[in-house]
Amino acid sequence: MIYEFKYRLSQKSSLATIAKAVRALGLSMSIEKRGGWSFSWFEEDPATGKEIYKNRIVLDENVAEWLNLELEAHELLAPEVEP
Repeated sequence: MIYEFKYRLSQKSSLATIAKAVRALGLSMSIEKRGGWSFSWFEEDPATGKEIYKNRIVLDENVAEWLNLELEAHELLAPEVEP
């Protein structure tokens, strides 16, 4: 399987790398004034078939970890190799 992201994001990842991950996930992103990042997206409700607006605010220090989890869930990030 070819993964779009071979390496995990870290707190030192560039804004360009974070933006690439956000686009790959189909999210919208804004950087909040008070030290958080806001992510939003539409998701289909399985019960009704209608799209639901979702959003998540993530603190600066947790952005890389949250995006890594989302990338893994969408099979866009290569799994960690255990030594």
